[in-house]
Amino acid sequence: MLDTLLKICGGISVIAAAIVVFYKLYRNLQPISTSISYTLDLRNDVPDSIEVEVTNRSSSPVYIKSCEVRCTYSFMQLTVMHLKRPFLRPSLYPNLRYNSCVYEFIEDQPVKLEASELKALKINIHEHPLNALYGPLLISFTTLTTGRVMKSKKMPSPPVWKTIGMRGKGHA
Repeated sequence: MLDTLLKICGGISVIAAAIVVFYKLYRNLQPISTSISYTLDLRNDVPDSIEVEVTNRSSSPVYIKSCEVRCTYSFMQLTVMHLKRPFLRPSLYPNLRYNSCVYEFIEDQPVKLEASELKALKINIHEHPLNALYGPLLISFTTLTTGRVMKSKKMPSPPVWKTIGMRGKGHA
C-alpha cells in the first residue's frame, strides 16, 4: 500500500518537473511576444499610427536591436504568386513575400526590456504616396541583440492605407 502511494507521488513529481522544464525551454526559445495595433484618424491634421507592443516573457532582461513592420500576404496568395513565377531567383523571394515600405521602430540604440515588461513602440504614418501599404496583412519582425528574430502574427491592414497620399483629394 505504501509502496503504491510512493509510486503515485513519484509519478506526479516527475510529470510536474517535466512540465516546468518544458515551460522554461519554451520561454528560452520564445523570450518575447509582439503584437501589432494601429490607429486611424479621420482628421487630416493628425497622422495615422502603427504600434508594436513587445512583452518580455523571460526572467532576464532582453535587448531589442530592431523592430520593423512590413506588409505581407496570406499563405494561399503567396503560393499562387510563387506558381506564377516558379523560376524566380531565391535572392528575390523577400520581394515576392513582402510588399511595399518597411517601417522601422528603433533607430540607433537597443531598447532594454526588463523581465515581464511591456514596451509600446509607435510611429506615425504621414500622408505621402511612398507610405502607402498595398499588402492585405501586416507582420512585425523584432530582432534581439542575440541575433534571434521573432515574428508576430499576421494582422489585416486597413484598406484605407492603400490610398495614402490620395486621401481627401477629388478626381480631376
